[in-house]
Amino acid sequence: MARRGVAEVTDRERAFQLLQRIERESAFAAIVLQGESGFVRTLVLGVLRWRLRLDHAIQTLADRHISKLDPNVVDILRIGIYQLMFMDIAPYAAVSESVDLAARYAKRARGFVNAILRRASERDLHSLATDLATRTAHPQWLLDRWTGIYGPERAAAIAEANQQMSYPDVLTETPPPSAVRSEFVPGMYTLTGSSADVEGIVLDEGSAVVADLTAATSRDVLDVAAAPGGKSLVMTARGARVISNDISLARLRPLRERSRRIVVSDGRRPAFRRRFQTVLLDAPCSATGTIRKNPEIKWRLREEDIARFVPLQKELLAAAADLAEETIVYSTCSLEREENDGVIEVVDKSFKRIDAAQFVNPSVARWVERGVLRLTPESGTDGFTAFVLQRSR
Repeated sequence: MARRGVAEVTDRERAFQLLQRIERESAFAAIVLQGESGFVRTLVLGVLRWRLRLDHAIQTLADRHISKLDPNVVDILRIGIYQLMFMDIAPYAAVSESVDLAARYAKRARGFVNAILRRASERDLHSLATDLATRTAHPQWLLDRWTGIYGPERAAAIAEANQQMSYPDVLTETPPPSAVRSEFVPGMYTLTGSSADVEGIVLDEGSAVVADLTAATSRDVLDVAAAPGGKSLVMTARGARVISNDISLARLRPLRERSRRIVVSDGRRPAFRRRFQTVLLDAPCSATGTIRKNPEIKWRLREEDIARFVPLQKELLAAAADLAEETIVYSTCSLEREENDGVIEVVDKSFKRIDAAQFVNPSVARWVERGVLRLTPESGTDGFTAFVLQRSR
């Protein structure tokens, strides 16, 4: 039997293939989806974003647990039900195209897929979810953690914000007419489409907030875990002299065309003989603040994984303390206490925590709590936590 050509692959089939690749390879959707059509991106990110709610609908309609179904069937049903729930697609098209997918990838289940999706097209699918975890498609353990840290109302707001569509942010002098000006970062805009044709620095607005905060502490900065380099570029644009260090040359590649001050070394044993007025440590972390842009994190991360980041974070912070003449900015894109407050607690006693509000504009200062920047996703940005530590005199 002849193989189907690449040109014959439909957008829905492409979405199915990419979902399977993301799961099989533990790949990041943002990378896998580069160059894909808008329809494919919407389907893949939508299924990842709403997976728990889609699975709840499947289980309700099929009257059996999702684990009892063939994985191919599950992905096909997720794609079909996502279209019925969240896209302006004719129901007959969502059903028939999904049944065609089943004919190719789950032949024996074609009738089952047809029955479930026809049943779904006749139901009010939005009324099926009642609890917060299902309604916002978040693991219960993650909501429980955020409720303990931020309280139930803010935890719900964070989860609901994570379910919003994500658009690129860019620091630019030439924004397109439809771009929305940032409330937090001067010269930054949120786009309504691709950033490919916009000249500027592309990074999340929350990352730019941390960069602006750091640049306000001094003009001599070591970005000790710099990849992919967006914060270094923003700090440079703000007038700081920045050295960008990272253990991975490959991850620094986007920076190489725009900066010559690049060093490749392990941040735990950085290759520097002098101190810097400010050291920025944006530490590797669980990235629970970036779920809006990276929804697959919800299904890949386990609660026990969070503690595994802490030893590296503490080692990096100890090295940063040796290199900082005056100030350390410690930040993560995690919302979890262990990776933030728990790491800072063991910092060298020669440093004291100072109020981050003095280094940010009034709009950002509203997100500073007891001297700590706690920017959570309901702000409209990725979630970031940042501490400013000053060497005692």
